[in-house]
Amino acid sequence: MTFLFSGSLLRYVGYRRQIVYEQNTLDAALRALFSEFPELRGLLMNDEMTLKRTMRLAINSEVVRSDLTRPLASGDLVEIMTAISGG
Repeated sequence: MTFLFSGSLLRYVGYRRQIVYEQNTLDAALRALFSEFPELRGLLMNDEMTLKRTMRLAINSEVVRSDLTRPLASGDLVEIMTAISGG
């Protein structure tokens, strides 16, 4: 599976737009990502290890809110985005 990054999140991953991991669940992939880039954990997750309200994950363009146990295949794309708000 491949994580995709853009915008302000790029600075937390050394300006890499894509990072590939061989994990079979979203939770395992996130743990691998946080192991390599520890600052991302506090940015993306709250103390209960759920996704912060200001962040969004999309697997193959489908937004995922809370199911971190979701299975992943090798070709899946997981995009991490900051939520946009305003009026």
